[in-house]
Amino acid sequence: MRHRRIGVLAAAVLVPVIIAIPGIATAEAVGASACEATYREVNSWSYREDGSRVTDNMVKISIRNTGTSTIDEWRLDWTWPGKQKVTVSLAGRMDQSGAHVTVHSNGSWNPVKPNAVVRQAFIQRGASAVPVPVVTCTPVQ
Repeated sequence: MRHRRIGVLAAAVLVPVIIAIPGIATAEAVGASACEATYREVNSWSYREDGSRVTDNMVKISIRNTGTSTIDEWRLDWTWPGKQKVTVSLAGRMDQSGAHVTVHSNGSWNPVKPNAVVRQAFIQRGASAVPVPVVTCTPVQ
């Protein structure tokens, strides 16, 4: 019976916890690496392209390591509230399917040490994202 309790306790401790705050999400497994990401639009501009008005936004996502070990690779996920689209990625590899976006780090060239922050930038086409997407950060082992 003692072994069963330990197994249940271990499973409960290793379950990821996700906290949703507008624009911020945290994924953490106790005793492991963990990260949180913050989405912030830093600039916006409009222009005409093929006779239509186009709006682009420079977006920065800050990735903070909230764990105790270095994160060599990470993944970010969010869903746009409208018809926004990533047009230029200045950071990791981005995939967009409909409104859902996934960003993968570019390997271990940019590790995130405990309590450190790295920033990733990209250009988003379309109206500003309102409400601000909640970005989930997941360390990749």
